[in-house]
Amino acid sequence: MSIAESSFVFRLTGLFDSIEKRWESRPFLKVLAFLLVIVYLLAILLIVLKHNHAISWNIIPDNHFKAIELAFTFLLFFEVISLVFSLVKSVSVSMEAQLQILSLILLRDAFRLFGEFPETYAWAAIHHKVLFMFVDAFGALVIFCIIIFIRRIDRHKSICKNPDDQQSFINIKKLISFVLLLVFVAMIVLDVYYFFRQETVFNFFHYFFTILIFNDILLVFISLRYSNHYRILFRNSGFALATIIMRLALEIEEPYNVALGVGAALFVLLLVVAYNRIPHAWGEA
Repeated sequence: MSIAESSFVFRLTGLFDSIEKRWESRPFLKVLAFLLVIVYLLAILLIVLKHNHAISWNIIPDNHFKAIELAFTFLLFFEVISLVFSLVKSVSVSMEAQLQILSLILLRDAFRLFGEFPETYAWAAIHHKVLFMFVDAFGALVIFCIIIFIRRIDRHKSICKNPDDQQSFINIKKLISFVLLLVFVAMIVLDVYYFFRQETVFNFFHYFFTILIFNDILLVFISLRYSNHYRILFRNSGFALATIIMRLALEIEEPYNVALGVGAALFVLLLVVAYNRIPHAWGEA
């Protein structure tokens, strides 16, 4: 009996399916929206109280606009969990989710720069940051448009011709995704814990994309068990390389981070075009 067919894996995949079903349900989305609103309003309230010297917690920022960055960061945490569930569907869907998170990170960075503006809006104090803020926002918009093009041309086609092989591959991806889910949730909890303890927090999204790199490479090797077609191997390996480029984009400063991020999105777009629109080059219909 293979790993993907063991009773233990079936129990884990069943648990994973149950969590996914609840996570993507409408009641949970309502709860999520409510929590984000609470975080946002509570952050504003605490900042106002600190401005009026009602509280003096060092953890509370002085600028009201920091509340936007905080709420957006919490939104990104939830998007990371959603990406884990997309890993099971297909590598292309997972790549779209990674690009979505990258675009949201760029938007978050734009809000972060906005949160560093003095509330007097003195041009002399903000002019050097306005350009970087625009570059981050424009880069996020470009990636957003590229994702739309990818969705229009992508064809989600199984690499397995045998239904049993397809289910086996899905079970393996669910097992990997379940492990990633536990890891990412633990990382989020630890990051939030460090934040409230006023200790140095680690850059969650840097580690997140680093783990995705190893995950993508692992899936490339696992997929060889079900298909060693050059076209599929090149696409999956190319997606892993795109994840590396996105990880590098988070490491460097503006505007080079945006250039790398948009470059990664364009690379994925061209790869999807070549994979889906020119199948006859590989002797396929």
